[in-house]
This record gives sequence, structure tokens and C-alpha cells, in this order.
Amino acid sequence: MISNVAQPVRKLKENDAFGLLLRPRVVRNYWRYQKELTARPLVMSAHPPFIEIEMTNRCNLACIQCLRSVGLKPYKLGDMEFENYRKILAQFPFAMSICLNGFGEPMMYKRFFEVVAYTKKERPWAKIVIYSNGMLIDEDKAHRLMDCGLTELNISLDAARPETYDRVRRGGKLDVVHDNIRRLVRFKKETGARFPLIGVNFVMVNDNEGELVECVEQAKDLGVDFINCISWAAYDWGFKNRRSPQSYLNELRVARDRMSTLGVRCKSFPKLNIGWTAPDKPFSCDFFWGENFRVTHDGSITLGCCTPFKETFSYGNILEQPFESIWNNASYQQARSLARVNKSPNAVCSSCDHFCKSFFEENNDNHKTYVPLDALVPGHRLKL
Repeated sequence: MISNVAQPVRKLKENDAFGLLLRPRVVRNYWRYQKELTARPLVMSAHPPFIEIEMTNRCNLACIQCLRSVGLKPYKLGDMEFENYRKILAQFPFAMSICLNGFGEPMMYKRFFEVVAYTKKERPWAKIVIYSNGMLIDEDKAHRLMDCGLTELNISLDAARPETYDRVRRGGKLDVVHDNIRRLVRFKKETGARFPLIGVNFVMVNDNEGELVECVEQAKDLGVDFINCISWAAYDWGFKNRRSPQSYLNELRVARDRMSTLGVRCKSFPKLNIGWTAPDKPFSCDFFWGENFRVTHDGSITLGCCTPFKETFSYGNILEQPFESIWNNASYQQARSLARVNKSPNAVCSSCDHFCKSFFEENNDNHKTYVPLDALVPGHRLKL
């Protein structure tokens, strides 16, 4: 068991964040934020320390657990202008973790390496992270990733078998992703680079039932630093679960035991219960106080969950108004006041609350029709 002192030290070392010790204002903001996250005031004095800034909402795949695949379309596809990124980052001087993701594939952003280098220069203490499908990480990009300033690179797999991957992550190929991961791991060893740390992710859906343990074994074989996240696809916008609670829980238990045997670390492992589906569970969400704070590629501040469209819900645009005027505006305060008494502040949140509680009640709906891949990803193999 890691001691109370050793754990923060490990996090600082792992994220190359010892510079935080020289930034007392950033640390004070973090502790103030944690207190306010617990107290849930209507007006926040602290900034969110963990932010997501969407470089692009374009993607080269059409995964079946993604809302695009069931016909829900995002706002106009596009990329963030580099100058706008500079303006947005400047408004978050206390950021400790900066995720360059949103509703798209970050490696499709043409100025990706420029953005990472700029972020590292401006926020040298911050963890800089992306989540990628890994399909576009060719040899040149793999080399550049070794010294660009990225702290953590997570690659989503969601399957252990090629035929399953073809169904789940439409438009990609598992052997290509595996080869790209092996190349990344090899380059890290050859160059002696500490970063980026390389992780893989696995979202449990209907089609990949029974493959989590295989994915754990493959992660060991690939030589990644960790499994970053294992999660359930409990969304509100169209994914229909066909699995039983026991199916999920049994698979998780076996995977946990296998990780322990192999010495594979998982940074985020689901709780082994389904309490979140209880009918009498009250609505509760920390997004209104800045957990998973997200800015879209056009500057809109949306809900920090898997419903990222500004058309669905937006608190304002950070390129049109300063962050300080949005952070505690009337919309935020109204949402916080309702969430404090366990009421859903908007239709999106009501839908999520209802869906989670009915997650295991709709498991007979096995006729989901997905939008054809051609309609979502023209040409299938989008390149920068």
C-alpha cells in the first residue's frame, strides 16, 4: 500500500510535475477547488484545474459507441485556430492537467505538435495528455511524439480480436494499431525518452463481451506503461446495452485478477457494483463545478460529459466572453442550485439520469442500426 506521502510524490514524478512546487498559486487554486467541489457553492472562486481543449471535432473512425454512429451529428466540423488556442490557454493560468481532446481525433489536427510545444512552454508544470485511436501514428509522428512535450498518450482499443475491432471501431484495423503501439514503445526504449507515458483504454460494449482479459494480456505483451481506463458505455444518447449486470461484473473481476497476476496497472478501474442504476439514486453530478471542464474547438463551454455539442447545451463562448464572466454566470449558478438539491438542470442531464437507471432494462433491444461508415467518414482513411 502506498503511503500518504509517497502517492503525491509518485504522481509528481509520473507526470513530470515537480514544477508545481515552484508554483504556489497553482497549488493553492487546486486545494481551494477541491474544497469548493465538496461544498458546491453557487459561485466558484477557484478555477477548474483539469481542462479539455478540443483541437478538432473531426475523426477518421466511426465507433459504434459514439453518438455519430447512431445518427446524432455534432456542430459544424472544424479545427481550432492556433491563435484562438493561445487566447484560451491564457485564461487558465492554474491548469494542472490539459487534455487536447474533445469530440475528435487529435492526431488529425495539422498543428498538433505546435500546440503541444506551446502548451509545454506556457504551462511547464502541467500534465499534457491526449486520447487517440492510434491509427494515424505513423513512423514520423512516433518519432516526434518522443520529444514534443506530451506527458501521456492513451490509445483506445475496445477490442482484442481483429473481427471485433472491425465492428466496434469502424474504419480502423487492430493490427495497424498494435504495430503503431509497438513502434512507440520501441522508440521510447531506443531514445531513452521518459515521455509520453503510453496507455491503452477499453470501453465495455455489447460486441466486445469476453475480450477484456485478452486485452489486458495484449497490453502486457505490447509493453505499454499502463491501462489508463476501463469503462462501461453508459451513455444517454442512443447506445443500447444488451448485457446483464453479471456479465460486466464477472468480466471485470477476472480482468482485475489477471492484471494482478501479470503486474499490469490500471489507473481507472470501474467500481464492482451497479449502484448507479438504482431507481432511488438521486441525481448528482460535479460537471457544474468544473469537473471535466471542456472547451470546444470554436470556444464554446459545454457540458463536460459525453454530450459535447454546443447546440445541446452551452454556458457561453470563451472567445467572445472572458472565462471569469462565464464561470459564475446565471446559467452556471442556476445549474448549480438545482444540482445541489438533486434536480437535473436541463433536458440532457435528465436524459442521462434516466438512461443510467434503465441501463440494464433495455437489453432486449438488439436491432440497433448504425449510420453507414461512408456517410460518417468519407474515404475511410483520412490523412492530415
